[in-house]
Amino acid sequence: MDELRERLEEVERRLGRVEAERAIERLMHRYVHAIDVIKDAEVTVGFFAPGAVWEGRGNLTEFRADGLDEIREMFHRNPSMLPFTAHFLTNPVIDVSPDGAQARGCWHALEAATLFDGETAVWLIAHYDNDFVRRQGEWKIARLRFEDRVICPYEEGWARTRYVSPVTLERVAQPRPTVPGEHPLTASADREEGQA
Repeated sequence: MDELRERLEEVERRLGRVEAERAIERLMHRYVHAIDVIKDAEVTVGFFAPGAVWEGRGNLTEFRADGLDEIREMFHRNPSMLPFTAHFLTNPVIDVSPDGAQARGCWHALEAATLFDGETAVWLIAHYDNDFVRRQGEWKIARLRFEDRVICPYEEGWARTRYVSPVTLERVAQPRPTVPGEHPLTASADREEGQA
């Protein structure tokens, strides 16, 4: 009887983890739908726990919001900075704590967006690395980390331009590949000397 009880408890724990993972995936789906389609700061802030942090990383470190008031304000301004966005999340990996009260989830993100000038279309290739908490049976985002790998103009692609600032529209070129055997720090200087 004890063995059967233990097996049932283990099945319940495993089922609880699966249900938590599915609930977190649905939470992220609703979050990106809200920022892509609904574009209402009050709706978006509802996905976050009290004291939550929205943290930009990589080239996006200037974007950070601490607490619900700052997150609300950020998403109130967001539609004017990014009037069109379409997020595609893939490759989810979600780890739920043994007590089922916390979790961490990672996703690859591909985002099509239009910047504030209404003319610059960009691709964002990024990574979400988020912490979640369960409050009163409902999962919320405790800390959202969004790190870009590439933000490039649609027309130019990531092979030519690595980054376009969503604030200034300034472009950063993709570093040129080095010739095999060249040292990457001296390659461009050597080429310039040879051209002189």
